[in-house]
Amino acid sequence: MPLDDSVTTGRSQEVTQSALEVLALLARALIILSRPQPPHAFALPYPPVAQSALDQIVLRCVLQDKDPPESLPALINWCRHRTVGQLPLHVPAHVVTPEARLLSPRAAYPTRTCVELASYGPQGLVEQQAARLLTRLAGGCPSPALFRECRDFLRGHPVLFRPQDRDTPVWEHVHHVYTTAGSDQLFCTACGLPATRATCEREECLTEIPSPQVRPTPEGALLLDPALRTFLCLPAPTERAVLKSLTERGVVVDLHDPGLGLFRLPSAAGTGTRLLGVYDRRHPALLAARASELLSASDGTLIVAVPDHHIRRPGFREAFESCLDTDAGPRVRLTSPAALGEPPVPSPHTPKMKEDDA
Repeated sequence: MPLDDSVTTGRSQEVTQSALEVLALLARALIILSRPQPPHAFALPYPPVAQSALDQIVLRCVLQDKDPPESLPALINWCRHRTVGQLPLHVPAHVVTPEARLLSPRAAYPTRTCVELASYGPQGLVEQQAARLLTRLAGGCPSPALFRECRDFLRGHPVLFRPQDRDTPVWEHVHHVYTTAGSDQLFCTACGLPATRATCEREECLTEIPSPQVRPTPEGALLLDPALRTFLCLPAPTERAVLKSLTERGVVVDLHDPGLGLFRLPSAAGTGTRLLGVYDRRHPALLAARASELLSASDGTLIVAVPDHHIRRPGFREAFESCLDTDAGPRVRLTSPAALGEPPVPSPHTPKMKEDDA
């Protein structure tokens, strides 16, 4: 679902991708280039996705009479020192805020904005990678119960410190999604995720050195696959709170598929499927695109649960609801763990869901 208008001009028929699609393409290129690369990765010819992103940015610079980046390293430097609003792309502010960054200035590490954008649309690759890893894990487990144990293990171990944690029934099924941490790797003691000297992957913890919330990882520590850290571990506290609330009310849910926090709620015979999705996203419009995608092939309803502090962010609900597809809007409810059992909040953008609360 494009969240902004396609760019069309009389000067070039090549500029047909929307600004958001180009921004997502650029984010995918940065994600690919952030992975370990062979020595010639930045020599011509560039990786195809990176070359395409560079071409699109150069084209827009030319059309706007701006000096373009001269090479892929120059483009990466742009993304280190420029915000989204400073790029030659006019993405609506309610979709991606102008002050958001794709790379952290100090470490040139992909931000959560970059990861969420790289997961947008049919060419998305990060959230989709996490879903593929979980599907493969489920296929290798002899029982659904063992898969749930494996999933819980991954959810609680973005960084694996103690060797004894590898002496468990689930380790033989999950070891392939861990890699050895570098000798200079830091982690955040507040959230348990990998960190840099400036921030952690959650981007909401106070991790400035010499804060006691940042520590070097012990020798031999292992890191979970980055896609799973973002899309499985980040929402884990919210997922635990949501499931606890439902359990206390006697509501039993099942995983809808091996995916990322998507559950089936009880529903009456002959009614549409009722789904509950648990997410932790910085950009509500991109989350709305994901919710619309989930409902595009379904006649059911979807409750989208996000952390309480996201619900309290000014404009978060409005941006989410205004960016839902017309068909999906009446069938989606945005909530938080604290408000899960409360009546839906009336929205000026979409009618109230007629389904009872979970």
